[in-house]
Amino acid sequence: MRRPEALELAPRLAGIYGRAMRREAEPVDHFESTFRRCVGEYDGATVLVASRGEDTVGFLYGFDLQLGHWWPQQIEGPVRAAGHGHWLTEAFELVELQVTPEAQGLGVGSALLSRQLSEMPHQRALLATDPDGRARMLYRRIGFRDLVPDFVYAGTSYRATLMGWERRAS
Repeated sequence: MRRPEALELAPRLAGIYGRAMRREAEPVDHFESTFRRCVGEYDGATVLVASRGEDTVGFLYGFDLQLGHWWPQQIEGPVRAAGHGHWLTEAFELVELQVTPEAQGLGVGSALLSRQLSEMPHQRALLATDPDGRARMLYRRIGFRDLVPDFVYAGTSYRATLMGWERRAS
């Protein structure tokens, strides 16, 4: 999806995010403003959308991993300390993969993720996920591996698992 189309769809994607994550209005508003800024400004911004009929049922978005941005600054030290520094090059930062509750378990997330990985020019993809969530199983099934299984964001108690996927040499 091209940037203008993705930005126009931002409110609908924020609604999917809210339903999938069971979030209240404030975090959904934050998601939408962050989405608009990142998709509008970041290099390599990519948005994929899954639809069933007229309904948007899922989306994926991310961009080129750029070490000067907030998330890469958070993860760079722990990733390097774990011996995975090369993962920070030629990488795609997968920010969100969300599917409506009604469409979860139907392969929508797998299809979006598989398409992104097969079509992107990057050698690697990085993401953070709930260490105890169902998404972690999806990512493992697609070929992601744990890079930092016990990551905690600076200044918070929020736990995550940092995962990475690497293109195999043909």
